[in-house]
Amino acid sequence: MRCHYEVLEIARNADDDEIKKSYRKLALKWHPDKNPDKVQECTEYFALLQQAYEVLSDPHERAFYDRHRESFLKGGYDGDGLNDDEKGFFSVYRKVFDTLAAEDYDFIDSSETRYPSFGNSESDYDKVVGPFYGFWSSFSTARSYAWMDKYDIRQAPNRYIRDACRAERSEQVKELVGFIRKRDPRVKKYREILELRQLEAKKKQQENRRQQILKNQREMEEYMEDENAAAERQAHLEELSKQLAEDFGESCSEPENEEDDGLQCIVCNKFFKTANAKNNHEKSKQHKKQLADLRKHMRDEDAALFATEEVAEEEEKPAKKGKNKRRDRKKKSNIFGDDDENPEEADETLEEEKKTENAVEQVEEQLERLEVADTVEPEPPVEQKEKKKRRRADKSNPAASKEETEAEPVRTEPKTGRCDRCKEVFESRTKLF
Repeated sequence: MRCHYEVLEIARNADDDEIKKSYRKLALKWHPDKNPDKVQECTEYFALLQQAYEVLSDPHERAFYDRHRESFLKGGYDGDGLNDDEKGFFSVYRKVFDTLAAEDYDFIDSSETRYPSFGNSESDYDKVVGPFYGFWSSFSTARSYAWMDKYDIRQAPNRYIRDACRAERSEQVKELVGFIRKRDPRVKKYREILELRQLEAKKKQQENRRQQILKNQREMEEYMEDENAAAERQAHLEELSKQLAEDFGESCSEPENEEDDGLQCIVCNKFFKTANAKNNHEKSKQHKKQLADLRKHMRDEDAALFATEEVAEEEEKPAKKGKNKRRDRKKKSNIFGDDDENPEEADETLEEEKKTENAVEQVEEQLERLEVADTVEPEPPVEQKEKKKRRRADKSNPAASKEETEAEPVRTEPKTGRCDRCKEVFESRTKLF
C-alpha cells in the first residue's frame, strides 16, 4: 500500500490548502478522459488520488491515519479488527456507547429511557444499525454540567457555560459516530444492497418502458389495420352508390349530404364533423362578429328595397288621402254584408284600421324626412354661421325675431335633391328618383 502523502506528492505537515491544490492538479493530470492512450493505468491511479484526498481532507480521518500509518504501510493492520472479539471493532465501540449512554441515564428522570445499542457484526440494519446511527448522529447529551460553574449559582453567566459544555460534548459524540460509520462494514453492506435495489429498479423501469413501447406499437398496427379496413368499406360503399346512381338516376349519398348540411355554418361557410364542434364555433367571437355584420347588411338591403318600392308606387299612383283609403277599405269589408250582421265587430275593425293607418303614415313621414336629409345638399359654413347668429339674436330679442319670420317669404318651389352615387343635383326629388 502506498502512503497517502506520497500519492498526493505533499509533505506530512501540509495544510488543507496545499492538499486541495495538489489534488486538483494531479486529478487533471491523471484523469482517464485526459489520457485515452493509457485508460486502465490512469483509472487505477485516479482511484488512489480520491482515496488519499478523502482521508487527508477530514481532520479525524487524517489523525487516525497518522497514528496507524506505519501499520498500514507494513501491511500488519487488519482493518481495526472488524470482528466480535474482546478487542475487536464491534466489542470496543459497543462498550464506548454503552458508557456514554450510562453517563446520560443519571441525568434523566425516566428510568424507562434507553439509547439504541451498537450491536454486533450480525445485527440487522433495519432493526439495530439504522436506529443506532439515526439517534447518535443527532445526539444531544442530557448531562447538566453543573460542576463547570465558575460563579455563584444565582448568577446568570453559569447558564451559558453549561450550554457551551453540553454543546461541546454533543459535537464530540457526533464526530465519533461519523468516524465509526465510515468504517462500519454493516453500513457498507447495506449501501451495496441499496445500490443493487436501485439497479434492479432501474432495470425494471427500462423493461416496463420497453413493454409500453411494444404495446403502443401493437395498438398502432391494429389501428392502422382498422383504418385500412374502414377505407376499403368506404370505397366499396362509394362504388355501390355510383352503380345505383347509374341504374336509377339517384345517389344514395343524399341523406349523408343532408346530415352534413346540418353541420354547416352558413355565415362563415364552414363544415364541421360533430355537433359539439359547430356549437363551439357558434360561441366564438369571430362567428358572432360575422353574424352581426350579415344582419346589418340585410337590414340595409331591406331598407333600400322598401324605399325604392315606395317611391315607385308614389310615381305610378297619386297619393290618396286618409279618408278615401278608409272608404275603400270599408267598401271592401262590406262586400259580403258582414257589417249588417255584426255592427259591433265592424266598429272594432274600423278602429284597428285607423290605428294601423296612423302608424303607417307616421313611419312614412319619418322615412321621407330621412331621405330628404340625405338628398339635400349641406349648406355652406357661412350660411350656417349666419343662422346661428340669427338664433342667438332670436333668443335675446324674441319680438324682433317674430317680425322677421313674418316678413320672410314662404318658399313654394320644390326642394332640390342630389344622387349619392353620381353626385348629380336635380331640381326636385321626383326627378331624382
